Amino acid sequence: MSVGPLTGSTLIPTRTTAALLALLTLLAAVGGAAAVPDARIAIDAVEPSTGEPVVGERTTLNVSISNSGGSPAAADVTSVRVVDAADGDAEPLDEATAVGALSAGDALDVELWTRFDEPGERRLTVEVVAEEEATGDEEAGEGGTVTVTRDVVLDVQPAAVTLDLRTRGLAPEDLQSDDEGESAGGVGVSGIEGIFGGGGGGLDTGEDAELAVQSADSPVAVTVVNTGTTTADRVSLTAVGEPVAGGEESGSGSEVDEGFEAGPYVVEDVAPGEEREVVVDLGSLDRRSAVTFTAAFRSGLDAQAGADAERTATSTLRYPAHDGAPTVTDATVEAVGDGEVTVDANLGNAGGGELEGVVVSIGEAPGVEPTPAGREYFVGSVGAGDFVAFDLGATANASVADRVPIRIAYTERGVRYVETETVALPDAAGGANGSSGTVGTLGSAGGVGALGAVGVAGAAGLAVAGAVVRRRDV
Repeated sequence: MSVGPLTGSTLIPTRTTAALLALLTLLAAVGGAAAVPDARIAIDAVEPSTGEPVVGERTTLNVSISNSGGSPAAADVTSVRVVDAADGDAEPLDEATAVGALSAGDALDVELWTRFDEPGERRLTVEVVAEEEATGDEEAGEGGTVTVTRDVVLDVQPAAVTLDLRTRGLAPEDLQSDDEGESAGGVGVSGIEGIFGGGGGGLDTGEDAELAVQSADSPVAVTVVNTGTTTADRVSLTAVGEPVAGGEESGSGSEVDEGFEAGPYVVEDVAPGEEREVVVDLGSLDRRSAVTFTAAFRSGLDAQAGADAERTATSTLRYPAHDGAPTVTDATVEAVGDGEVTVDANLGNAGGGELEGVVVSIGEAPGVEPTPAGREYFVGSVGAGDFVAFDLGATANASVADRVPIRIAYTERGVRYVETETVALPDAAGGANGSSGTVGTLGSAGGVGALGAVGVAGAAGLAVAGAVVRRRDV
């Protein structure tokens, strides 16, 4: 019997089967050892302090790590690090070592941080390395190294350090306590970070904000808004005032006083998107001024770059606020003989502020002179929307003048103002503007003259001094 061919055909499959069995056994052993550790350690989350960090600012990554509750062994976390995914072989951006051990079902958090030099999208990789503890269990294996990773994408923003100042003049009555509620246009004490300044300086809220509010003479609400992308550090405010000179508000012709300075007052830090409102009390002002508020601040990014210069933001307003609007209404001018005329009119207040110490008189004009009854008429106070009647006398040369100027002096929020309006004279035929009769009417609003701000001392000169002083409330 020929057995060679049969024996050869029988041996070939036997050897192949043995080889395959050996290979499968090896793969099973390797695969089992590798698969078990991979299932034990997991990165549950990577939470950045912000998804849009700013160039140069510190960004924190909170990494949550856990060991599966089904793990047969504990693991010792030896390293947690963050690297740039685009350059994984480079030095880690940050690394924590000897983090701690995790029993089955345990979890821990690790904090990493980094900074970025350029804006744009950045993909980071967080890598956790742990050593599995040997258990002696043949099925669980004899320990090994576990490495797991997780990516996080951040959109890095360019750095911008910018403050915006918003200023608004207030009256003391605009400031009120929490118990009084908040009226339209007012500022509640609860919404004010601080009250600075005052006539004597050093005014601060301390623990009694209401007392500080009551003592404010010329308060200005200043809102500091951070419109940039990084925190403004050590913010402080200063105020510099210069009396308004030239233009329509210098009609008094008095000598311009020197300016004033107030501050600096500390506002503290303002984070991106935040705003802080403070009230700066400029003390007693007797002249309307152009007040420039300057916020000086520093940036942490500048400090990191070694820059020492302060940044500034400014805002200017004219203060105290001028809300009163005196106007002459319902005026008639009647000729009474010998070139004399009488003006019978109402002084109204079309504005929102109260007029105090109001005095009306015949103003200066060619051909017009006040009589003793027209030198000064003390009206007193005129509230918003109110009016008071007055009478004035004058001599007028109709061949030279066709209008009578009415000079109005008043005080609003400690500042003395002077305005002038005109009323029409009766014409030569006894009528106004060509009409018949003996009565003239109110002149054009275009006759308003210079608006002057005179010192409080000048107000004394406008006190009642005429031969005829009357007041008639209507």
